[in-house]
Amino acid sequence: METVRKYNVEENSPGIYTVTGDIFPIQIIDSCRLSAEENLWLKNLSNSLDPFSVIKVKEEVIRLDKAARVQAYMNAITKANYNAVEEAVEMREPAKSLEEVLERTGITARAEARGEARKALDIAQNMVNLGLSFETVVSATKLDPEKVKALYDK
Repeated sequence: METVRKYNVEENSPGIYTVTGDIFPIQIIDSCRLSAEENLWLKNLSNSLDPFSVIKVKEEVIRLDKAARVQAYMNAITKANYNAVEEAVEMREPAKSLEEVLERTGITARAEARGEARKALDIAQNMVNLGLSFETVVSATKLDPEKVKALYDK
């Protein structure tokens, strides 16, 4: 880039670059390289926050008493990370049981999905063992055809 377009790229601090040599200078921010402690506001302006990051930002807003001045910032974070914000709100209320903890973390849903998938594979294997056609097994179980094919290849 420097030899063709004559742009100059300077790293001002880890993750923050200034590009000069065009009509006006451009600043590029690589949020993956930013220090979380020094760049809390920039680092968390993304759509991939986890609930703990949302809580940290909210606590910093409260600590600095800047709620009115950062409303647009918080709206952008909320829109981009709705699920993480929702989960952060739920995390503020303690779980009443182990079942609730498992449900909040999605463990229950994942286990149920794995159980359903295992049942469908067992049914498909039984159908294969009975000599039913490939198309019938796929149609009846709604499994990925590759998984059903693997049952016939055993």
